[in-house]
Amino acid sequence: MKFWDHVAQEQHYLTFNQSNQGPVGLIYPNAYSVGMASLGFQQIYRLFRESGIAVERVFFDKKGRETRSIENHTPLFRFPVLAASYTYELDIVNLLKMLLCGGVEPLSESRQDGAPVIIIGGQAATANPALLQPFADAVVLGEGEETIAKISAALITTHDKSRDAILQAMAEIPSIYVPRIHGDYSRDQFTRNVIDPLEQYPCHSVIRANNDEFGGSFLLEVSRGCNYRCKFCIVHYQNGSARYRSFDSLIDILEKHQNQFLKVGLLGAAVADHPQIEDITEWLTQHGKQVGTSSLRAEKVTERFLDLLKLGGQQTLTIAPETGSLANRKTLLKGVKDEKYFQLAEWMGQRRFHYLKLYFLIGIPGADPMLEANDIIEFSQTIGDIFCKAGGSKVTVAVSPFVPKPSTPWENEPLWEPKKIKKASRIIRKQLAFRGNMKVPPVNVKEARIETILSRFGAELKDELLQLAHGESTIENAFNSIDIGGAREI
Repeated sequence: MKFWDHVAQEQHYLTFNQSNQGPVGLIYPNAYSVGMASLGFQQIYRLFRESGIAVERVFFDKKGRETRSIENHTPLFRFPVLAASYTYELDIVNLLKMLLCGGVEPLSESRQDGAPVIIIGGQAATANPALLQPFADAVVLGEGEETIAKISAALITTHDKSRDAILQAMAEIPSIYVPRIHGDYSRDQFTRNVIDPLEQYPCHSVIRANNDEFGGSFLLEVSRGCNYRCKFCIVHYQNGSARYRSFDSLIDILEKHQNQFLKVGLLGAAVADHPQIEDITEWLTQHGKQVGTSSLRAEKVTERFLDLLKLGGQQTLTIAPETGSLANRKTLLKGVKDEKYFQLAEWMGQRRFHYLKLYFLIGIPGADPMLEANDIIEFSQTIGDIFCKAGGSKVTVAVSPFVPKPSTPWENEPLWEPKKIKKASRIIRKQLAFRGNMKVPPVNVKEARIETILSRFGAELKDELLQLAHGESTIENAFNSIDIGGAREI
């Protein structure tokens, strides 16, 4: 199926006035199914449209065909502005490939008047703007709602001006980094925009795609940020403390669109922490809606909440113990006791939830990977036995190597030795994968190492990234010579 064939299968929840300004090419540098499951991407689409800017969406084509929008098949080089949602580090390579396949020069210094102005935002862009310095004309830092309204106003007032005039207008907007004007990125030079209160900007699906990663659910953000300060996780340190949308504001959105959807996905860094999450879920079940959630904190899940989720048709629950050891969990600043996870597993089994998914890290600073592996095996076996004996079906044990993220307390920690992580992960799979009730996906050590490089280094990776974009190197070989063992400030 070609990208533009998806349009006929989409349902739009909002209508917008005809936009005369633009259009902006809105890029998601990954597959259509992934991009349309991104609430941030849909929020950007909505904000530009509400500001009077026409928008056409563009997704990554693995077949390497000419990059065109799905609305009007417009090639990238014809857009006056390209706005990219960059949320996952490795997608930078996809983004550069898209520019090349769309007839756009990847290096900002080589783009002349008449070439698209390229604006990049998103979680990965905010985390490490220095990586984007050679490629982006402007980088949006932090949450984009207020900033996009200002960008739209600037684009409208400078639509017939030179490239330099547009960039100057961008540089005057707080929380926007313009490399050509600001020079090398410095973290102390910029603030990251944070929206509070969230009610100013509703955040939910504006387009339903039947074949996205959430199965065509109506996505609804219930909170943003996080109160927990886990040393490895970027959410609190980049997005601030938790902010919760009010029950009334969420119900207003659901009531407005309830005849247009069956399934609802409740999203947030810690959904179960919302003070009225049970009331929200109960409203949905009373109105005959199916309910799904993102990952939950085990100690926050009540039996009533599980009953409501089961009534709403949810079959899988995802939790993240991170390690199988309470001592290591305390080191992470996530000191949830084993008993909380075991109790939750029993409750889930009793209610006949089919699947329990567990997320673990391996290679955390100061830990022995072999001991971590043994802890994960023992913990997973125990929780799996409890879950399945109580009535559950399958447990997925997903193990990822620790990646030091910018702005976190562990951003400059040295990385693990690949051989040790590979050996430890093989032991985990050997011990767990062949149990009848467990699934253990392979651990991608190479990808985690590259993710670390893209999180830690900046503009000095320009040549390697361009080689990857041009197909002159492979992702496995491009960064072999880079030493990431020591600490380094971004």
